[in-house]
Amino acid sequence: MKFCADTWYILKLFGRDEKALEIIKNVKFGKDELIIPIIVVSESFKKLFQQGISEYMIDSFFNALEASEKISIIPFDKEISKEAAKLSVSKNIPLTDSLIVATGKLSECDFILSNDSHFKVLQKTKYIKLKFW
Repeated sequence: MKFCADTWYILKLFGRDEKALEIIKNVKFGKDELIIPIIVVSESFKKLFQQGISEYMIDSFFNALEASEKISIIPFDKEISKEAAKLSVSKNIPLTDSLIVATGKLSECDFILSNDSHFKVLQKTKYIKLKFW
């Protein structure tokens, strides 16, 4: 299984949510893979800073994730940017969310780990599949 992480999932994982930990365990020790769009890294830093979490703690968290060969942080490229723009315009969703979805879709992820209402619209049209709790 290949997953794409939304900020929602990263915050759950940082908070040591049981289901989030179960997924990361399956990634690190099983056959699953996880991709993290670079915009999710930025959003996660922002939200964790707002909670008063130190830069050192956040860096340590992401360094631990990046230590696994089965977890990748994906930068934007022209193809992802173009797909995100099309999604944002056609589905009327924020560009940030579109970048996450486009990254997951073009990276051939099976599920996007998110509870975002904008993503639920795309799930109804069968553009993506979501996993949330």
